[in-house]
Amino acid sequence: MARKHSPTVPPYRPQVGELVRDLTSDRDVVYMDTRGGLAYVRPVGGGVERTVDPAGLRPLPGGPTVVVHLVPASPRTRAESGEGAA
Repeated sequence: MARKHSPTVPPYRPQVGELVRDLTSDRDVVYMDTRGGLAYVRPVGGGVERTVDPAGLRPLPGGPTVVVHLVPASPRTRAESGEGAA
């Protein structure tokens, strides 16, 4: 009896900063990176980064959404910013 070969689907590879679904926690998370065979994700809106199995990440319906967090720069003195220099 011949075995049917199921087509192999390549693992999903999200972009850094992409909003993805973590199937292990059933939550949307932000993908940060993959290192040493583990995917690093953090909660939407910020928080502690954690590791998950990359095979448990799925794209959200409707296509990729990249999350951008703007971090305000520390206040600079006038001398550092070049203001007031003559």
